[in-house]
Amino acid sequence: MAFSNKFFLLSLLLLPLANCENFSVHSCAKNITDNIDLQARIIGVLYHLMEVTPATGFASSSFSSSGDSTLYALAQCRGDANTDLCRKCIKDSGKVLHANCSNQAQAYIWYDLCFVRYDIVNFLGNWMVDGAETSMFNSVDTHNLSAFIPAVIKVIENLKTMVRTSGDDLFVKMVASNITNLEGVSIYGMAECTRDMNESTCMECLDHVEGLLHKECRNRSGCKILHNSCFLRYETYDFFSIESR
Repeated sequence: MAFSNKFFLLSLLLLPLANCENFSVHSCAKNITDNIDLQARIIGVLYHLMEVTPATGFASSSFSSSGDSTLYALAQCRGDANTDLCRKCIKDSGKVLHANCSNQAQAYIWYDLCFVRYDIVNFLGNWMVDGAETSMFNSVDTHNLSAFIPAVIKVIENLKTMVRTSGDDLFVKMVASNITNLEGVSIYGMAECTRDMNESTCMECLDHVEGLLHKECRNRSGCKILHNSCFLRYETYDFFSIESR
């Protein structure tokens, strides 16, 4: 990938950050302040992801130069995000990473509608138990736990089954209504893997995240577990309505 336009790319990434309401978390590591070439390559990688991801909702690449480390990168929008929302989310992500992580060789960011990651270690197609992860949950406990917890477990298992037949998208969502002993309560669920995963590695990641969800989110009316390669989420309200976000 050529970097003859790096000053143009830098100016684009330095535009004011958009006000994206659903920012989740970002992190960066592996200081490279003494490696100007790699810093420039990161800028180019972020611009490349901003340009190519919205077309299909996913992009992964590796970039290398003679005698230097290879940079691996991935960007993905949530499976139900349209092209315009995907483009906005990836641009917001690129700007945040440039502002906070351009001197670091490892970085990732989660928004509600997209995920962006780069590293000098090849992570493409792989997932790790000790990969970066975070959990978020509603502070209000749910009522009638004896009925609610089994219903959540069933939703999560159904989501995983649906992912197996989702094809290359590796994204599914569902609503469980008319639940016995939970009158008026619906459970909205969503699962997704990054599309560098195959079905097998995706399911391994979701199994791991499911274990964390049951451990960290028990008794909660809603929860989201984010891993670098997959996520699971359930709520008792409709969080599918992207247009309202």
